[in-house]
Amino acid sequence: MDGTMNWKEAWARKVGDSERVSTPCYWNARAKDYSAMVKTSDCNHGRMILEYFLSQGILQKNWNVLDIASGPGAVTIPFAEQVQRVTAVEPAEEMATQLRENAHKRDLTNIDIIPQIWQDVNIADNARAYDMVICCHALWQFSDLITQVRRMEAVSRGYCCLAHGIQSSETQLKESLGLPVSDSSDEFSLAFNYLNDEGITPNVNMLDYSLMWPEDAGIASKERYVEKYRPLTDADRSAIRSYIAQHTVDGIYHLPSRMGILWWKVEP
Repeated sequence: MDGTMNWKEAWARKVGDSERVSTPCYWNARAKDYSAMVKTSDCNHGRMILEYFLSQGILQKNWNVLDIASGPGAVTIPFAEQVQRVTAVEPAEEMATQLRENAHKRDLTNIDIIPQIWQDVNIADNARAYDMVICCHALWQFSDLITQVRRMEAVSRGYCCLAHGIQSSETQLKESLGLPVSDSSDEFSLAFNYLNDEGITPNVNMLDYSLMWPEDAGIASKERYVEKYRPLTDADRSAIRSYIAQHTVDGIYHLPSRMGILWWKVEP
């Protein structure tokens, strides 16, 4: 061996378990609590991405944007408030329902939904159709990351953006529950190096954001997360409630976080 790092294999090993258990069924079960977070946080992590690109003078009012793995609209909604049209790729039916409801409450009529996983979206039908393609907090769904990034580039006539959480205070809770604890900053570094190894040299920026849940939705989100891996026990419920209570103020569970974004202009 020559000691050269195989970034493709390293990435696949890192995210393989997360990809396996993160099914549309899981996200259907998470739709209401996740939507409660998005509403309570006012789409904070998506809004931070939007504000960053506005500050760079990149985003244009007449743009069409594609949001991959949109969920209930954390990225879709703030972008739809600023650009001509946003298309959301969301395979979980309940998540799509929450997105529609959240858009309706904001009188947004410029959102389309593709009800498929990104891997099944027909690229030929969408070639060069979007000015920006975003995938936020969903990279761990793609063990074949570069294949999916190349598909993103194929439908973009402008920019691609990958956003990934790199810091969270919930590690302690996951460890106490005996759940897998992934090093998000390590995943971000792997993604960056993997892209570079494939000839993609993205810009790198770090953004702070804050997630907020109503207390009951915060508890539900952690219980569903446990069930992603194994049956929930009474001990789990007790540990989750205790942890959430320690981080709840005036009925709102707060989760300060940081994400890294990788973005680049697609070659014409």
